Order: sequence, then C-alpha cells, then structure tokens
Amino acid sequence: MNAKLALWLALATVSGGTVFGQGTTKFITFNGPPSQPPGTSHTFHEYLEAGLRFTGADTNWNSFGRCGGGISFFPENGTAYLQGAFTDSLKFAFADGSVFALESVDLAEYSTVVSNAATVYFIGYRHDGTIVTNALTTDGIIDGTGPVQDFQTLQFSDQMRNLDRVEIPLWSYGWSLDDLVVSIPEPSFGSLVLASGLMFWIFRSAWEGGDRERKTRALVSAGNR
Repeated sequence: MNAKLALWLALATVSGGTVFGQGTTKFITFNGPPSQPPGTSHTFHEYLEAGLRFTGADTNWNSFGRCGGGISFFPENGTAYLQGAFTDSLKFAFADGSVFALESVDLAEYSTVVSNAATVYFIGYRHDGTIVTNALTTDGIIDGTGPVQDFQTLQFSDQMRNLDRVEIPLWSYGWSLDDLVVSIPEPSFGSLVLASGLMFWIFRSAWEGGDRERKTRALVSAGNR
C-alpha cells in the first residue's frame, strides 16, 4: 500500500465512510427565525434552521410556503410549518456539507379544500452516489382549526442514511410538513482506530523514507571524500 492510497482510505473512513456511531439529533420546528405569526402564510425561497438549509428543488418553481397556523382552512398544530402547493418544491441539506439521516417527520394534508390524502416523495441523494426514495402518505383526515388532530408523525426507513441532500419534487405537492427530525452521525470508534492506524503508517513511512534518503546521501558523501 503506497502513502497516497493509505491517506485516501483514512480520509474516506472518517469523512465519507458508511460506518458510523452515535451522532447528534436535530429537531427542525420551522418556528424561526424569522418568526411566522399565527394567521399568516408567506412564500419562501430559502429558510435556515439549525444549520439545515431549505430551498426550492425546481429551477423555475423554486419556492415553498410557510404557515404560522391559526388559519381555519389550513392544518393546525399550534406552531409554524412548511407547505407545498401546486407549484412548490423543497430541497434541504446542511450548509456545512454534513451528511445526515432522516428519522421522522410530521405530515398533514394541504388544506380542508385540498383534503385528499397526500403522498409525499422524499428523494435522498446519498454520499456514495446512490439515490433512495421514501413515499409517506397521510391519513386524509383534516379539519383545520377544529378539534381533530391534523398532523401525524411518520418514520423514515433505514435507507435514508448517509445523505447529502433530500428533495421533494415539484410533482409531489399538496402537503404540510413540520417537526422534521434528522441526525448527524459521528465516525464509530472502529473507523477512528482504522483511520488513526493508516495515518500513523503514512507518517512512519514518510519518516523512514526520509531517513533512508539521509543515510544514502551520507554514504555517497563519504565515498566522494
């Protein structure tokens, strides 16, 4: 194994490998900043919370909605949330490039007018170049600001791991989304040990190579005297 290959393996083990240990869990509530007061609903092109950046997924239709609740015909859970109407799409990734996993999300229908059960397609682009999809469907029960619980918590599959970004495409519309739970994995102890061993081998090889070169120069110099 040459030094360049060992260095590549060490970096891949820590930064882009698939062996991870316990990580950090982040709860995205969409409560701001900026705040979204009850009774209001605005169009957004970008939203940032806990380092996770949300933008439109479509080049031309690059927007999504954010509702503060308290509107009779929209779903209600007492807090702000995102929405996807007919021309909306959504893309999200960490601003610092961290890979992440999707754990769960609260979903509801778009409104009491567009009240049919919504199937929301989450397309995950993984760090290894593969693409995975989870299609989550709501129960079709919504009464706006009435007593019925509009949002339901749905779990993502184990496929939604080691992600660079996730998209909800333009054609997957008619949804409301809140309380997204994501986790940022940390390298496992085993992968750190392996990376440390490879780095040690690199530096040792470099030192021994330099030492041999110094001895060779010394012998050549002695022979020329």
